[in-house]
Formats: sequence, structure tokens, C-alpha cells
Amino acid sequence: MTAAATLSKVASTRLQQPRESVACLPLVSVIVPTLNERENIGPLLEGIRKAFGHIDFEVLVVDDASSDGTGTAVMEEARQHPNVHLVQRAGKMGLSSAIMHGAARSSGSLVIMMDADLSHDPGLLPVLLEHVQLESDIAIGSRYVKGGRLQGWPLHRRLGSRVFTWTARAVFRIRVRDPLSGFAAFRRRVLEEQPTRFSARGFKLLLEVLATQPALRVAEVPITFVDRERGASKLNVAELRELLMLCGRLVRWRMSRGVAAEKPAW
Repeated sequence: MTAAATLSKVASTRLQQPRESVACLPLVSVIVPTLNERENIGPLLEGIRKAFGHIDFEVLVVDDASSDGTGTAVMEEARQHPNVHLVQRAGKMGLSSAIMHGAARSSGSLVIMMDADLSHDPGLLPVLLEHVQLESDIAIGSRYVKGGRLQGWPLHRRLGSRVFTWTARAVFRIRVRDPLSGFAAFRRRVLEEQPTRFSARGFKLLLEVLATQPALRVAEVPITFVDRERGASKLNVAELRELLMLCGRLVRWRMSRGVAAEKPAW
């Protein structure tokens, strides 16, 4: 057995053991961008509390001027739970900027981004954290590694997601299977040292991080991505156009710095 295989086996064994070590983690900050998610935010926050148990955590809900009372619902939660914080913004400024805005206001050594629409299972939060605690700079909730899947998506959305994911991986030579995921845990320094802010108005912060910091150690955890049951999807043609524009900016940035010639370390 090679040294790499031995290390992989040891890490796998440790991850299958009881997660007592997770309780020793430093403060964890969960950043949740919202836009008209009143129906979902309460169940999401309850799921996060159940998942973390005795882990010290805070949740920062970054709301882009929701018109459905999302902000009010979060304030009600905050009155009962002091580790819930509402960050209100003047209008729709993009998911990526919401995450960076929330991270800048957070206090945790580990930062997690996740969607508010219940597509991401809060029960997997301790698993992502344990990967970061063991050896990774980023742990990604991945739809496209073995064991990951999509639930409730029509065929055209599945095909579209696959095409965009394949394109992003090919253009930037990224080995990560799901570089467009919105569910990931970061060591704080990864976001603090992020050299670009091209995706601010878009929704693909993870792709920008992977494309500009290719030496990061990355783990992927299989998830079941469940399509939202309540509320309307924010994905539209304008968001997809933003993704294409982001890819163009990142390609130019990498070429100007010779990053395209580097080989990822994971």
C-alpha cells in the first residue's frame, strides 16, 4: 500500500469514528444569504442548531432587502437565540458578496456558506467541519462525487448544471468535481486572502476561490441536493450570464499571473 493510500485510509477511519473531536472546534460561523426566504429560514436555523449540538457557533443571515418579511423572521429568531445575527443590506447585491460581507462581520475561525432554501442538509455540517479540522482548507458538499445526487430537478436543469460544471472544470483545470457548489466550509484565512472579488454580484464564490488559489487542500463530501419545496428559485438567465462573465474575468486574471500553468495540489 502506498503512503498516499495509507493516509487516505487513516483519514477515512478517523472520519468514521465518533465525532467527539468536533466538539473541540473553535467558533464556527455559518453565513446564509437570503432573498425572500421567510418560509425556509426558521426550519433551516432549527436544523443548524440540531446539527451542531454542543459546538460553539454563530449564524449570520445576510438579507438583501427581502420583501416577504425574512428580516423580521430572523430578528424574531435572534431574540430567542443570541448566536443568530441579521445583516441587512439595501438591495440585491449578489450571493457571493453576501457571503464575503457576512464573513467579514463574523468571528469564527471556520466559515461555512450554505443556501437558505433547505437544498443543503444541515445534518452534514459536522462532517464538513471534521474534514477541515483534519487536513483540508476547504470541504465541499458535492453533488458530483460518488454518493452525491440531485433530487427533484427536471432534466433540463440537470443537463445545464452538468454542462456548466464540466466547462468550469475544463477551463480552469480544476480536479474538484463540484466547483459550483454553494455548500462549503472554509478555513477563515482562505476568504481573508482571496485575491479577487469578481463574483461579487454573482453566485459562484467557490469557483473563484478554487481558480485563484489552486494550492488549497480540498475535500469533497457527497450530498443529496434537494430542490426547494417553498419559495421561488433565484436562478435565471441573468445569473448564468454572470457566470460566463466571471469565467472570462478569471481566465484573464490567471493568464496575467501565470496561474494557468500551475498544478493544483489536491
